[in-house]
Amino acid sequence: MQVDGKKALQVLDQANDAKAKGSIESALSLYKEYLSMVDPSFTHGVWLSMAEILFQTNQLQEALVHCDKGLDIMKDFLPCLELKKEILSSMERAEEVKKVEIVINRLQQEEKAKWDDPNHYYHYQ
Repeated sequence: MQVDGKKALQVLDQANDAKAKGSIESALSLYKEYLSMVDPSFTHGVWLSMAEILFQTNQLQEALVHCDKGLDIMKDFLPCLELKKEILSSMERAEEVKKVEIVINRLQQEEKAKWDDPNHYYHYQ
């Protein structure tokens, strides 16, 4: 896949600007264009941005699908897990909320343990 990095970043910037201005349809369209231009490996944040828009517009099932796509790319992406929990809660799917909460708590505990360990490489960056 040939990627024009500058063009892709320009489209991503336009999408983020449109989202910030509340231009929902434009933002979604630009995010989709961006996704078509790049390798999916690092697009979990874009899927999250799209899920946020869809959640804000009460398109809960679509928002959930977009969260799951982000999590398919990066399974421990905490912002996506937190949004997924919020979406599931809005959909009154309590059992699934509990499962996501367990994962979130585990990740937060792992992260805290890294920072609490003075010998962890985080402290040497």
